[in-house]
Amino acid sequence: IIITSYYPPIISVASNRIHSFAKYLDKNEFEVNVIFPFNGKVENNDHAVNVFPINNSSLFKYCSFDKNTNFFLHKSKALWNRFLMLLNVPHTGNFEKQAYKKAKEIIKPEADTIIISTSPYIETHFIAKKLKENFSKIRWIADLRDALSNNPYIPTNQLNMHHHIEDIILSYADAVSTVSLPIVKDLETKNDRKIPITEIRNGFDFEARLRFQFNERFTLVYAGTFYANRTPETFFEALKLVLKEHQLSDLRLVFLGNTSGVKIPDELFAFVERYDKVPYNNAINIIQNADGLLLIHPPTAYRGVYTGKLFDYLGAMRPIIAVVDKTDVAAELIKDCNAGFVADFNDIDEIKTAITETYKLWLNKQTLAYNQELILMHHRAYQVKILEHLIRQLYNE
Repeated sequence: IIITSYYPPIISVASNRIHSFAKYLDKNEFEVNVIFPFNGKVENNDHAVNVFPINNSSLFKYCSFDKNTNFFLHKSKALWNRFLMLLNVPHTGNFEKQAYKKAKEIIKPEADTIIISTSPYIETHFIAKKLKENFSKIRWIADLRDALSNNPYIPTNQLNMHHHIEDIILSYADAVSTVSLPIVKDLETKNDRKIPITEIRNGFDFEARLRFQFNERFTLVYAGTFYANRTPETFFEALKLVLKEHQLSDLRLVFLGNTSGVKIPDELFAFVERYDKVPYNNAINIIQNADGLLLIHPPTAYRGVYTGKLFDYLGAMRPIIAVVDKTDVAAELIKDCNAGFVADFNDIDEIKTAITETYKLWLNKQTLAYNQELILMHHRAYQVKILEHLIRQLYNE
């Protein structure tokens, strides 16, 4: 039983991770059920997976954003969301109570049952703990798509709660899975019970293959959102200099996802195309047909951030322009896969070089010598095999 805040038709990189768990777990061995919050009808095209959407009937709901949200409305929505967060209003409304009730209906007391709770949001872990306390044959795997207690993007008023849920997980869960080795290592320092803590990376979910295809206009694509200090300002500065020096009148810069809070410089405005979030397959088609893929993530004290889009970029086998912390895991993986050009987030000259090297590949109709064996290991089906091994490990102890 997977308890999650994100699952299709919700469009999110978080949905993609959990959908792959449900999709690739061996159906000859596992009966898979997914409980998630969703207001609306869900068409389940995978009949091997049972899905249970839970309607959020809470009075106070968080606002969403799209590219058509004007500046005043965007700020008003953000202020409302901040207000709800200060009041510790759950993002999932009354999901915790309703999901627990649904899980109790699904559980067969005589059967071995694995509960996989995945955050964000942390309410999923409270549900799993309560189920484990009430059913003796349950094994609980807590899946963390982000760190908990040392995540710098958590609002201050919620830090104590994240410390609390991390303590609960390490005290009651049978295993933990998470997305990168630095998060594993941090959790291991607090792992007094010596439960398994396993890295299950995100990945891509399509056929990866090298394409010799080049657009008539040099097309750069960024897939995702900007928030906090993950912003494109240094990239914009470098790109403006490249345009000035190389006269790149044939540029297209495509932002795929909500960028309503980003101000496009006047010099770049004519080259920019913005699109809201689109279904995964549509996004992959756009990524696969790009001439360069933009990855932006600033240095922080929080280590181990690949960002979900990186794996789709790798599977697309198009050159990556990585504006990142050169000492963290994303930069290391790109270099190991020979998948692009890495620049320090704050170094304009290095970013210029990454852009121009990608541009040269396009001009000369060349590709990189990708480490395809390593890239293929990041298909989601391969990563789910690690999850299956973890589950079997829990029952063989």
